[in-house]
Amino acid sequence: MKASLVDIILNSEKRKNVLLLLMEGEKSRDEIKTSLNVTSTALIPQIKKLKEHGLVIQNGDYYILTNMGKVLVANMIPLLNAVEVFEENRKYWLNRDLNGIPEFIMKRFGELGNCVIIEPDLNYLFEFPKEFTENIHKSNYVMAFNAYFHPEYPAIYSNLAEKGIHVSLVTTNPVHERMQADYAEEMKKFIDYENTELFVSDEMTGLATLVTTDRFLFLCFFNNQEQYDHTILMSFDSKALQWSEELFAHFKERAEKIE
Repeated sequence: MKASLVDIILNSEKRKNVLLLLMEGEKSRDEIKTSLNVTSTALIPQIKKLKEHGLVIQNGDYYILTNMGKVLVANMIPLLNAVEVFEENRKYWLNRDLNGIPEFIMKRFGELGNCVIIEPDLNYLFEFPKEFTENIHKSNYVMAFNAYFHPEYPAIYSNLAEKGIHVSLVTTNPVHERMQADYAEEMKKFIDYENTELFVSDEMTGLATLVTTDRFLFLCFFNNQEQYDHTILMSFDSKALQWSEELFAHFKERAEKIE
């Protein structure tokens, strides 16, 4: 029985790696062997299968993806990237509420790339990690979505604005009401700056906090019990920053601007 294309692509680490390598362009047998650190004995049978199934063609000593191969590998890469994100921190993701992330963003989940999961220290439960505090004041702009209230947020956003950093803030209605009730002076100061904007959203989402800047991504989800457990995800990967900016734009577009 002839193997399916799914089997050919995904059931062999060597074949998968050959296909990913050929996405960069044609490669000679020696280049493939060197890049993948494999022998000719291990490589040749796998390339033969890729050729038999129409994914790779040979031109002299060079191997090239067919048009069908290019399409399949291009669609395979987002899946593999998403698998890698989940695989690195499977226990964390199994207990996260991902509701509220729009489908077009969810499809690109693999763009989160190499994330760092920061577990809460019970002795410093309400303090931000140094990776956050050291980088946020060096940022050129800050975009934040808050569905969880932290007592330091009003002062942080106000101080950033005072430094001339552009701050775009989206909060849920309950967070906005808490800020207005308990931190009215800081919020008035924040709104009065020309380099700030404030939006209020009635969006229901499992996302507790999103802070994205030109330097880093700071992300917190509620867990499956709808609780905030102070576990933080951070990334400094450029693709993750772009992904998070588009997620922020989604919330901002659906929120009401406060003048």
